[in-house]
Amino acid sequence: MTVDDWYEQRRKQGIVSNPQRVPAGASDEELQKQETEEKDDEEALRKARDWDDWKDTHPRGYGNRHNMG
Repeated sequence: MTVDDWYEQRRKQGIVSNPQRVPAGASDEELQKQETEEKDDEEALRKARDWDDWKDTHPRGYGNRHNMG
């Protein structure tokens, strides 16, 4: 059984809705679209990690505490 056969079998069973694969006969436009999506995912992941790191070093309530009685 090939990977494509396995995905097709799972799709028919309703387990896998849409695998993140590009068919062998895909056009350059489709490949470029997938690469762009992957790049966006990497950028979003980097931003999320940076934000998480910032929250680790800056606890809630950190900031301007002047004139608070």
